[in-house]
Amino acid sequence: MRQLATSVILALVLGTCLLERNARAAPDDTATNPIPASLPAPAAVPATSAAPLGDLQSPGQVSTRYSAYSLPARQWAVSAGALGVGDGDVFALLALTYGLGSGVELNANLAHMGVGLFNLSGNWHFIDTPYFDLGIRLGAWYGHGKWVWIAAPATAELISKIDVVKFPLELTASSTPTRWLEFDFSVHYSYAKMFGSSSVEESLFTDSELGTEQFFVRPGTRLFISDRTAIEVFAKLPAFSRVNMDDRTHSVPFKRTWALEGGLRSRLARGIFGNIRLHYASVSDLLYGARLYPSFELEIRP
Repeated sequence: MRQLATSVILALVLGTCLLERNARAAPDDTATNPIPASLPAPAAVPATSAAPLGDLQSPGQVSTRYSAYSLPARQWAVSAGALGVGDGDVFALLALTYGLGSGVELNANLAHMGVGLFNLSGNWHFIDTPYFDLGIRLGAWYGHGKWVWIAAPATAELISKIDVVKFPLELTASSTPTRWLEFDFSVHYSYAKMFGSSSVEESLFTDSELGTEQFFVRPGTRLFISDRTAIEVFAKLPAFSRVNMDDRTHSVPFKRTWALEGGLRSRLARGIFGNIRLHYASVSDLLYGARLYPSFELEIRP
């Protein structure tokens, strides 16, 4: 019995020692075990999984208007605006743009198509370096006077016998010497001709310059005052402008074709950009009744 009791006591002592040893070893195991240390990591994934917004000079946010740049591959952009004065956005803008890849994008203004002005343009950003870029844009326009249903009765009667074709070609150089400054310089030529009969050279097509053959340069500057806001200034300086009819050619003086533009582009939210511009030009007076006139644009890049 004494031997049995001694064995039981010894077993109890050894069991107690083993339990105490395991209890002391448990904190050390949790300290060296990588599993608890990795537990907080999954909770941090949602916070870091979203890509940073970047700035207005990043490829997905850079402005393709009056610049050498184009949309990245497989990216869509939808733009809506009003009261513009350029070929692409005069009167109204509902543009659809798609990046094909390799610096190529296609663009069409559906608002113009809806009123009888068919158009399609493409841009190729063919030189891409950190500080200097070149892009070329080519477009095609066709307008049939009878299809322009928004014109007033007197204007509709005037342009009903006119067809217009236009082929704009533009080479643009863009340079970003710093993260807060961009320079753009475009050399633009548009061949345009109007077919049909009209008693006067002035019409909806000529007032909007859709039917005007032109050669001009357009210098511009963009000042990035923050990651989400840029101030833009451009000047249109024509070398010559003329209206080509079937039987005559009408020259348009410089004072009727030069233009200044200042604007503000801002990222309102991820993939949403707002633009407000102030134009000073004779074309604004002809179209809207004032030389100084604002225009608006909202761009969405899903």
